[in-house]
Amino acid sequence: MQQGASDFAGQVALVTGAGSGLGAVTARLLAESEARVVLADLNKDAAGEVAESCGGRPLYMDLTDAGSISGGVEDVLATEGRVDILVNSAGLDFIRSAPELTLQEWDNVVNVNLRAPWLLAKLLMPGMMERGSGQILNVASTAAKKGWENAAAYASSKHGLLGLTQVLHSEGRTSGVRAMAVVPGGMRTNFFAALDPPPPPENLQPPETVAQSILFMLSQPLDSVIHELIVTPMTETSYP
Repeated sequence: MQQGASDFAGQVALVTGAGSGLGAVTARLLAESEARVVLADLNKDAAGEVAESCGGRPLYMDLTDAGSISGGVEDVLATEGRVDILVNSAGLDFIRSAPELTLQEWDNVVNVNLRAPWLLAKLLMPGMMERGSGQILNVASTAAKKGWENAAAYASSKHGLLGLTQVLHSEGRTSGVRAMAVVPGGMRTNFFAALDPPPPPENLQPPETVAQSILFMLSQPLDSVIHELIVTPMTETSYP
């Protein structure tokens, strides 16, 4: 049995969407586990507030802009030297029926939810593979398992993210790089703010539950992998 990854001391973790919600909680937990955390977000001020509370470093990153992503990665590598853990937590959705969804909205959702995780992996995996270790954790959704109305772009992007995760793991595993996906149900974050009415809070799970699941996956012995982990509230109706 190889040494586990439960000790994150000194490891560099890049977390997207870290200014709020699940990304913020995950960044805090990683920092509490002594990782050096870079908190990437479109709202750098929000990421900065989270960073102040956990000792991480905020980073502006627009996940719809390939140049912003590559520039952000260059910044992290220049400052930290490497990235050991990549958590793709950022997510975007527009609540529209398939006919109502605009091309720009479709592109933005797919760019944030699918293209950005691929591009970040493209930029960071070579270094991980050269070092012989690295972890990529993608945050999917139960929408990747069961589609529902008014979520054409979101469900499509999350289905694609699961496929991407499998490919990344297949390509990285022989070099010590594992890729995993957590599949959360509804959480008590601002993600549902656009719904009218929003789901009752008692029907949602706290993001801390999913963040703890992420750390559990990242903490497994390095000779094993949890490919997917589905975490939903007991009251979840969208899955199974």
